[in-house]
Amino acid sequence: MMKIIKCVFKWIGIAICLFLIFAFMQVPILESTPVYSIDSQQQFIEAFKHVNMFHNIFMIIIFTIITFIMEWYVCKWLNNKLDFSKKLSRKNLILSLGAGVFCFILQLLTMFSVFVNAKPDVFTETLKTGLAVPLILSLAVIGPTLEELLFQAGIQKGIFKRLNPWIAIILTAIIFAGAHNVTLNWSFLNRFLSGVAFGYVYQKTDDIKMAILSHSISNLLPLIICCMQAWS
Repeated sequence: MMKIIKCVFKWIGIAICLFLIFAFMQVPILESTPVYSIDSQQQFIEAFKHVNMFHNIFMIIIFTIITFIMEWYVCKWLNNKLDFSKKLSRKNLILSLGAGVFCFILQLLTMFSVFVNAKPDVFTETLKTGLAVPLILSLAVIGPTLEELLFQAGIQKGIFKRLNPWIAIILTAIIFAGAHNVTLNWSFLNRFLSGVAFGYVYQKTDDIKMAILSHSISNLLPLIICCMQAWS
């Protein structure tokens, strides 16, 4: 009876930790932009007037550190000890790069709707300001790292580690997509397929760095397009 009670409390604790991790990892991206969405350029300009650069950068650093530490210990709690010292191989790098490019192509279709929409994009506008560097770091480095540690390391090979690998990958991809978009639309499908790609890379290489690299590439390439658009 005591074992059952301990097991229940353990999984309640893990669920709470995962929820807090997901909440905390939103802070860096939110703090790297003055607003999350805008209806006009004037609205963005007014919002940026209230930005305290020191506060935003401080919050990004603090919550990145807190989230990383929490993820590290949750993975350890789930018996998936992270190893960043694993030697890189050409085969793994090619697989990771390929998955990143595949996810980028998926995102191009989503970005097309942004280009044809007259509504300004908050990320493009932010890239014209002093928050450009924090935004690039958040999207290309911080976000992919924290998300892969949560979804692939914590959930796929933590919570679902006893399941068939493909079932674990698909279930994790569904959670990954749902965490970003609860509506069943193209964006959800985009996230789901990207989640499958990241999960496959992690399963195949058993190296979380490769999944992070794939995710980073899939974020960085569209970001380059946004930079070209913002600075042209």
